[in-house]
Amino acid sequence: MLSRLKWVLPSLLVFVAGQPVHCDGVVPRLRVGLLTHTESVRFSGANGLSVGCLPGEQVVCSVPVGETWEAQISQAGLKLIRADGSEAATVHSVICLAPPEGGTVTIQGIYGHWDERTDRDYRGVIEIRHDNAGRLSVINVVDVETYLRGVVSSEMPATYPLAALQAQAVAARGQALMKAGRHAKEGFDLCATQHCQVYGGATSEALRSDEAVVSTRGQFLVYNGRLADTLYASTCGGHTANSEDYWPQMAPVPYLRAQPDFEPDDNVEYTFPLSETQLELYLKYAPRVNCNQPRYAKSDKIRWWMVVPREEMEQKLRETVGDFGELLNIRVTDRADSGMVRKLVVIGTRKLVPVVGGEEVRKALAGLQSASFAIKSYQGPDEMPVVFVIWGAGWGHQVGMCQVGAAGLAHKGWDYEQILSKYYRGCNLERRY
Repeated sequence: MLSRLKWVLPSLLVFVAGQPVHCDGVVPRLRVGLLTHTESVRFSGANGLSVGCLPGEQVVCSVPVGETWEAQISQAGLKLIRADGSEAATVHSVICLAPPEGGTVTIQGIYGHWDERTDRDYRGVIEIRHDNAGRLSVINVVDVETYLRGVVSSEMPATYPLAALQAQAVAARGQALMKAGRHAKEGFDLCATQHCQVYGGATSEALRSDEAVVSTRGQFLVYNGRLADTLYASTCGGHTANSEDYWPQMAPVPYLRAQPDFEPDDNVEYTFPLSETQLELYLKYAPRVNCNQPRYAKSDKIRWWMVVPREEMEQKLRETVGDFGELLNIRVTDRADSGMVRKLVVIGTRKLVPVVGGEEVRKALAGLQSASFAIKSYQGPDEMPVVFVIWGAGWGHQVGMCQVGAAGLAHKGWDYEQILSKYYRGCNLERRY
């Protein structure tokens, strides 16, 4: 097995030029955390399971076909309980569940991000082990290509055009290795949520997304010979963003540059940066850009708006930026050429509180869909704001590939290499295993 140390990145160094991609023809393996801090784990195998203490070691016992067993914490270590309630075995610290070739392990109680399934199937080996808090963690040990089969269809609907799914597979493959190691202190490489990438296991697999993974096997985007940080987000709304506009503490990344989500011959009337009048219209009414695709995206992800009473906004802001007195106004003071808010100021009776960077701006306003928005206050007779009206574009951080935009381009006939070239300028597609 390829050493994981090659792929470990410090969690603070997300935006670097990338690590060299040297797989030596071997498919890297990952440890994906599925559950943490749980008291017990229920599991089964449609074709039965072999139970060992460590991968490759002598089998301790076998789980019969169709039976659901349970792993529990005990004073002696981990106790295995059969379906009839009797004790099958006790091991010191780790249980490894291995299905037959081509089979899966079913873990109960893992909520699916999109499909709402709570019992999920996984390929590869499942480890159940003590964590740092004295409870149990469930970890899926799986190769990258198998992992991607559970990621691509979780991060992008399998009904999207194949070229978009192929672009997603390449981007997700790069993200898997760039982010590997961010949960090293917890005993695994990646989590199964949006913090890393959404991973639904074999339960989420679909034929079209599987085809996208297989047809791009071993392909990565590289920049100057190093692994590119192929970030992606759902819907840019019409324009992607520079990485440093959203994360100002990070150095600019040369291939994560703001891009209009339309082409010169699309006859879109906007030229960025926009005037204030144009910006207001752009944020309220979506032009015919690549991600303005009702067949692939909900309209409330392309353009959205909300009305927030002052008392509610005041409470939300206090929870995120601290006490500033009574809320008098919220003012955008710096905006990127793409339309993203880079800085706003919370104006209170006690002090002004600046909020810098798209990520922090979204957090301050209680998790807006994106940082591309406008905000306006409406005052009452006492000249205090009564409500705040916010309208905006897109969904997500808007850096890197626009997933719905990729679907729109694929619908036009673009192939996945063209799609990747648009959103990751200057990167090359290379096969490394």
